Amino acid sequence: MIWVVSDIALVREGLSARLAAESRVDFAGASCPREPLPGKVPLPNVFVLDFGSAWSRGFVDSLRERDSAARIVGIAIGKSATALADWAEAGVFGFVEDNGSIEDLVQAVLLVARGEFCCSPKIAAEVVGGLIGRPRQAIAVSSRLTPRETEILVDLERGASNKEIARRLGISSATVKNHVHHLLEKLAVSRRAEAGALLRSFR
Repeated sequence: MIWVVSDIALVREGLSARLAAESRVDFAGASCPREPLPGKVPLPNVFVLDFGSAWSRGFVDSLRERDSAARIVGIAIGKSATALADWAEAGVFGFVEDNGSIEDLVQAVLLVARGEFCCSPKIAAEVVGGLIGRPRQAIAVSSRLTPRETEILVDLERGASNKEIARRLGISSATVKNHVHHLLEKLAVSRRAEAGALLRSFR
């Protein structure tokens, strides 16, 4: 099943209409990234995510926490090699370029649904280029953390309090506390200062 995620109604409705008419895929629905994940059990196995949406990172965090096996195909991916590398590390399996067609999207969805990574040679080069120069340890750490946990780790490194982080991200202090607890466990450290020092050691 496929689910489209974008905060632009024109994108949601346009892709929904085209995918619903496509016999090779099973279209399930569409939503904004700020809306709760579909309540169906099981979740759709492939999500087409508009990277241009303001809440796309938060959506990936929520999806990963609920279903780590769900696959994501990104559209409106932009041109930043670093950003593409970050998305790949976050678990995005497919990338469709801005000038891609519906057929390109369908092919990406079909491949990603089978567990294959799908992107053009150009995008593959950009992803690799974004990873070059990153310390191996840093890549290993970032692959263990969700994008939201990575954001909070950067805030910890600069000494921000839970309230400051919550205000910046627009979430509750309790949610920040929960994220901090999880990232400390994943990094095998017991104190916030240790997590910040670990990040500094990669720079």
